[in-house]
Formats: sequence, structure tokens, C-alpha cells
Amino acid sequence: MARILLLITALAVCNGYLQYPDNENDLQELYRIWKGEYEKIYDGHEDKKSYRTFKENIHHINQLNKLYDGRTGFELNQFADMTPSEFQQRVLMSKRTAPVFTRDRYAEFDQTNPLPESFDWRDKKMVTGVKDQGSVGTCWAFSTVGNIEGQWAMQGHPLSNFSVEQVVDCDGTEDVPDQKADCGVFGGWPFLAYQYIERQGGLESWDDYGYCSGNGKCFVCPAKGYNKTLCGPPVPYCLKNESCEAKIDLSKFVPGLKVTGWNAISKNETAIAYGLMKTGPLSVALNAEKLQFYKFGIFEPHFCDPSLLDHAVLLVGFGTEKTLFGTKDFWWVKNSWGAKWGYHGYFKIKRGAGMCGINTQVTSAVLMK
Repeated sequence: MARILLLITALAVCNGYLQYPDNENDLQELYRIWKGEYEKIYDGHEDKKSYRTFKENIHHINQLNKLYDGRTGFELNQFADMTPSEFQQRVLMSKRTAPVFTRDRYAEFDQTNPLPESFDWRDKKMVTGVKDQGSVGTCWAFSTVGNIEGQWAMQGHPLSNFSVEQVVDCDGTEDVPDQKADCGVFGGWPFLAYQYIERQGGLESWDDYGYCSGNGKCFVCPAKGYNKTLCGPPVPYCLKNESCEAKIDLSKFVPGLKVTGWNAISKNETAIAYGLMKTGPLSVALNAEKLQFYKFGIFEPHFCDPSLLDHAVLLVGFGTEKTLFGTKDFWWVKNSWGAKWGYHGYFKIKRGAGMCGINTQVTSAVLMK
């Protein structure tokens, strides 16, 4: 109900695109409704700070909606009390450049047959439900596990949710020469996570090893091998009985689920589309700083540095959309910010232009058949 009221309040001043009110009384009422919708509770000082940020973000959202004139829409969501820098620190990973792999790491795919106009693994029941990482940088683990879930289902197994928390808690894989490492709640790389899962011998299910890092329900100590130089200082407080060594149970590993290697796909987005159709949902990374308030439309910011990646997601499909000026190709991408964000947890981003670096770090695990 609160979400409906949020939309009604915005649409009441609609000028062909979503606009929120800018007078103080309406803003205070909107803030009250928003706090109820997202269960936000602050003390007096925090509430004043949050409200200031909330008003600044409403102004920013209104500017974005006016700029894009309804082609792409932005709205209030769970991040409306975060400044851009807070969003970067709490939700995204630190900015990072994509590693370059050896030539033999890149998979090649038959491109003889023309690509269809659209393709979506969700239609084939190969994608699990949208999850919410919370206010920590664990997107890389969600992207990794989402890729493996899709491949597992493609082999004829029931579509299943595997443990993201196991990867967050237990993976301390590092690539020192390339200055890359998996750092728990501070970020990581899917290509390193595949290597951890291969070494470990598998994954537990989501039900057996549930997610807790993003909702404050556990205080996990750094994984064995945690690299302070590459990852930064570990969390200041943790509980050993809530960490990997105390929780992981090899006897509960999903029977038959084995990672035997991993592949990368070139930056060519036609090759990526063929790889998606052949391999299943793909792990990708991008610069996501301007996705904070995204709601609908093809995401195509006026500037988005493709060399600075800070978020890992799951590529699940592609399509073509008619516009006033012809057609525009796009990717369907599964996010890990909950089902209220975007298109029920998904977003569309322009395809064929390397938008925000979406094509620079495309990888997939290889499963034992």
C-alpha cells in the first residue's frame, strides 16, 4: 500500500514522465511513506541527515526523468537515503579495472545461424528468483552462483538455489600478479570464485547455508587467505562461530555439482549473445554508479566509464526495442538488489556499445557433466 501511495504522490504532478513534488509539506509526507515502505528507522540526528539526502535525491531523480523524457525512468527506492558516495561504499564494490586473460581462456562459439530478435533464459526456467544482497559488496558472489545455477538447470537438474553465503564466507582466492582478490563483503571477482568452488569441491544449497551477510544477521570473520593488502582491513568485529570454518558442511554439498574450470568470452557483444545462448546465464560486471534509482527503460547514461567496474550481475537475455528513431538492442540483466528494484529485480541496458563496461568481464564456470 505504501508503495502505491509513493507512486500516486509522484504521478499527481506528472508532466509526461515521473516527477516528485518539491514543496516541503509534500516532501515530508513522501518521506514518511517511504520510511514505512522500506522499514527505515533512525534516531533524531540520523533522521535529519537522512531527510536532507532524501530531498537531494528527489531533486536528482526529477532531473533524470526530465532529461530522459520517459525513455528511461528513475524512482525512489531503498537507496533514497544514500548519497552517491554512500551508495558506492555500501552497495557497490571499489572501482576496478577488468583483468585480461590469456588467449586460451576465451571460449569460441558457432555463429553460423543468425541471432534471434530476442532470447531470455527466464522463459526456459533457467534462472532462480531475484535476491537482495543488502548493504554490502557481495554482488560478485551472487553473479557467480547465478551462473552456476543456470548451468546446473541446463544439465537437466531441477532449478535450485545454491549458497551465496558460502562463497562470501569461505572464498579468499587471490591473483597477486594481477592484483585481484576475493574479499568477502568488500567485493570480489567471479573468475576467482569459480576457482574457489572447484578447489572446495562444490556448494551447499541456499537453504542449508543461508545468506546473512547483507542483513546484519551474522558477523563473519575473513576467509582463510584473506589478503589485507588487496582487500583492505578486515571487518573490526566478527564471530568465529558464524564464520566459514564453523558453518560449512561438506556432507551437505549438492550431490553431483562440480566446477571443473571456467571460461571467458571476448568483448564482442555478438559473440557474447551466442555465448549466452550456448552456455546459459553469464556472469558480467559493469560500472553501476548511475543505476542507483533506475526503474525502467533501456539504461544508456550519457557518460559511464567502461573501464571502472564496481558491480557484478547476471546476463540472462537480449532483445530489440522499437523507438521513435528506429530500433535499439538491449541486454536483460538480473541484479541482486531485491525484486522491488527495476523490472522486478532486472534491468535493460543498451547492447552493442560496451555500455558501462558490460562486455569487459564476461565469464562462466564449467561444470562436470
